[in-house]
Amino acid sequence: MNSRSVTIVASLAGLAVFGIWIWTSNPDKTVHSANVQSPPLGNVLQESAENEFEQALDVRRFEFPRDHGPHLGFQTEWWYFTGNLTSSENERFGFQFTIFRRATAREKPKLDSDWATNQAYLAHVALTDLQTQEYFFDEKYSRGALDLAGAQIEPFSVWVENWSVTGSEGECEGCLNLRINAQSESFSFDLELISLKPAVFQGDLGLSRKGEAKGSASYYYSLTRLKTTGSVTVSGQTKHVSGASWMDHEWFSSILGENEVGWDWFALQLDDYRELMFFQIRRRDPAAQPIQYGVMIDERGSTQPIAPQSIRFTPQRWWTSISGESRYPVQWQIEVPQLDLMLNVEAALDAQERNDSFRYWEGAVVVSGTEDDRQLSGRGYLEMTAY
Repeated sequence: MNSRSVTIVASLAGLAVFGIWIWTSNPDKTVHSANVQSPPLGNVLQESAENEFEQALDVRRFEFPRDHGPHLGFQTEWWYFTGNLTSSENERFGFQFTIFRRATAREKPKLDSDWATNQAYLAHVALTDLQTQEYFFDEKYSRGALDLAGAQIEPFSVWVENWSVTGSEGECEGCLNLRINAQSESFSFDLELISLKPAVFQGDLGLSRKGEAKGSASYYYSLTRLKTTGSVTVSGQTKHVSGASWMDHEWFSSILGENEVGWDWFALQLDDYRELMFFQIRRRDPAAQPIQYGVMIDERGSTQPIAPQSIRFTPQRWWTSISGESRYPVQWQIEVPQLDLMLNVEAALDAQERNDSFRYWEGAVVVSGTEDDRQLSGRGYLEMTAY
């Protein structure tokens, strides 16, 4: 989330089930996501973490490069990348690359096997081709053993089999120079990302609260402007692309309480080199006020918090998924009187719902609006769960 976010992970309902398989089953067995029932993503974060895991309770000092790597004392973690790209022929694409980590127990099981692990990893990739109006997505599971999947600090790397993000420290606080590589049967991308702004510590100096209950929070930072170049291959054609990406890294052991059901998360990159991040966590009672958050990042990377009570989210248009299971608001009006800001955020393609281990909408959006009567434009990504 983020926050989304988000989230996530395999059960996360599916990942919890998958995590049990990881250390009890035949290591030669293959898991096919098509055989996994697809729950709404929001269901995942309603699961209560056991007390054995660490919790996000207090403000902490972030240390890099250490905090780019895994935090194995926490039950759930993800490294999340989204971006909007344009080819040399002016063709537009959106992409998602996410790796989720989920611990099945605090300690590794005492089994005499190199396959034994308490860590499950799930990777989600997606590509939106706005020329053909097609949305592609794929996923991979693996256990955190025998280098099948994992995460490390130096050199920075997070991977699930041959899908990976690798990199090194950049020149500013928390910055990274990265390479993302993912190859699916129907699409692939090979991208280089360079942080242009320092890390943004979301919430209270990186402690991002998602509810009133103790521990309903995560540790969360973002890299909101990553210069991106590389290639995208789809339908047998390789395109050289450039654009801007966004990275979120978040870890926690519990977030949503029993009265929170899902969220809407906006990562928006304006053409004037500023960024905006908003999220709202919806309550089980539709009449109840959602938990809201917002921040603006200026051209230099400085942050301006947005008072939650001054953010107004209003759905403008809805889309029903192909499966008919979900109905999503794919156009939003976001009003922030504190900044005299009025935004229109609309899906670049309505059909950007993925429906594999989780069911959620994650896609490229187009941004327009005004600020003090000045016209604004940009691109971004929107995630919606539990619809």
